[in-house]
Amino acid sequence: MEAKENGIAITDIYPLKAQYRSGETVTLAVELANRSGAAAKGSLRCEIRELDDVVQVAERQVDVSANGTATIQFDVGPFVTDFAGYGADAELMEAAAGPAGADAVQAGEIYASQSVSRMSTAFDVVSDWRRAARYGFLSDFGPEEAGDDGDIRWLSKLHVNLVQFYDWMYRHDDLVSGEAAYTDLMGRVVSRRVVEEKITLCHEHGMKAIAYGAVYAASKPFAERHPDWRLYTGAGEPFDFIGIFNIMNIARDCPWHGHIVGEYRKAVEALDFDGIHMDTYGFPKTGWSRLDGRPRLERLAEQFPALIESTREVLAPLKDDICLIFNNVGNWPVDTVASASQDAIYVEVWKPYERYHHLRDIIAWAKHLSGGKNIILAAYLKPFREVGPLGEDGAELGFRLLNAVVTAHGASHLLHGENGGVLTQGYYVDHSKLRGGFLRTVREYADFGVRYSHLLNAPGLRDVSMTHADGDNLEYAFEGFHYSTYGEAGKTWTIIRENEQLKQIHFVNLASATDDLWNEAKEQPTPVAGRIVRIEVADAPASVLLASPDSNGGRPVAIDYRLEKTDRGNVAVIALPPLQLWDMLVIRNL
Repeated sequence: MEAKENGIAITDIYPLKAQYRSGETVTLAVELANRSGAAAKGSLRCEIRELDDVVQVAERQVDVSANGTATIQFDVGPFVTDFAGYGADAELMEAAAGPAGADAVQAGEIYASQSVSRMSTAFDVVSDWRRAARYGFLSDFGPEEAGDDGDIRWLSKLHVNLVQFYDWMYRHDDLVSGEAAYTDLMGRVVSRRVVEEKITLCHEHGMKAIAYGAVYAASKPFAERHPDWRLYTGAGEPFDFIGIFNIMNIARDCPWHGHIVGEYRKAVEALDFDGIHMDTYGFPKTGWSRLDGRPRLERLAEQFPALIESTREVLAPLKDDICLIFNNVGNWPVDTVASASQDAIYVEVWKPYERYHHLRDIIAWAKHLSGGKNIILAAYLKPFREVGPLGEDGAELGFRLLNAVVTAHGASHLLHGENGGVLTQGYYVDHSKLRGGFLRTVREYADFGVRYSHLLNAPGLRDVSMTHADGDNLEYAFEGFHYSTYGEAGKTWTIIRENEQLKQIHFVNLASATDDLWNEAKEQPTPVAGRIVRIEVADAPASVLLASPDSNGGRPVAIDYRLEKTDRGNVAVIALPPLQLWDMLVIRNL
């Protein structure tokens, strides 16, 4: 609901932490502004919903001075649950005067109240953060950042619960400097105080601080002191990376293996990091080692799991709940590392994985191989860096569609960093900035993913898009619009996931898209009208709900349906309103 142009209004609402643990009190902040020249009073009501069930209501009388602001905090919960997402829907009711007008209000003669402002946010509660891992980044640790908490507050509002500290270290082979300020290999000045401040801020906001640490990169001076620790090409030359690093041998019997794990240990012990982002570059996949002067072919896909296990073994005793994230560049080598002791499957997406349905394939394969671990895709959006004919509007639509595709398939997306930063390529320092007017949309999409996180990551969900719809498959049927079960351009993508308790169908509007490339700007979509969905059901559904980040603050809306009896049994027939960009239909079984 739009706020009154002149009067009291909600300007923001957010939880104070990125994520809450089961049994922890949840604190929500609601910011108010009074745009009038007179003091204003009202009633602020906040409803907490789990899907469409109101589980708690908090109310507060508010009084905001003329042209003033106020921040109201609500404590809700605690919620004792293994994993649940909640919506927090705030509504401001402003007192309205009776016949006597404003004088009656001042005298306390309140005859009615009217809703003047609404806004929503979300939070989730988990017994273990691994149920819903959401990754962001920081890359600026210069001395001028001292005392600045704006970057952490922004990431917290996006519900990012894991923060990668990118290039915080002194050297890739010597992570922790003893100096108060130091210059890294790329020539950037890093303040140790700032790194420590931001780690503390992460902890205060319910986030884990994850130290970047490449698994095999060493500065050339270090590598030249240890030539037998390096990897070599088949032509006998050391592997070089961007002219600055050499690639080292991670085999268990090479001293580099113990050296880099020891550096990870220093990061956790000296700076209170919560884990390590074990970065790789996607190459080499094989190389020649020269331990004791004897050449040996090393296959890195076979050696990464041992390095992950060694890191876990060394770091686990240092502090509770150590986090390890390993970078599978270009989706390699997920098959060998998926079952290793990493906490999520992280895939940095590059060509030839360039189409929307390729992302679906990556997510499905990683979930299968890992036994259901959270999947994080690092899919960098170049349209924010290389603005083409569709402009920034096209880049922003590309983001919304990519977020829809990744979230609808039960994964999360590493994209966001400090102060509206967004990743467009692999060197995080050179990130781009989102337009200020787009930040609210980004938050609405983040809220949507968290509000329904327990549905999107529900146990036992199966993607049946290709087996239960279209062709001879009649379990789900779609009428009145052009659709695709695998994300074709020019059609609406229907993504169907189900378990024994619920069915969910995501509709992603690619009807106006001229291609299905995820890393390209997109055209403004035309709304898709006339959607009819037919779903075979055993019994009448307990509820049918529709939700979208594009409308109604992400709140679910009950949808009418009719039950038909056919020669295949009961069929629920549902007519849906026009699709803007992305919405989700949820059918809960009795």
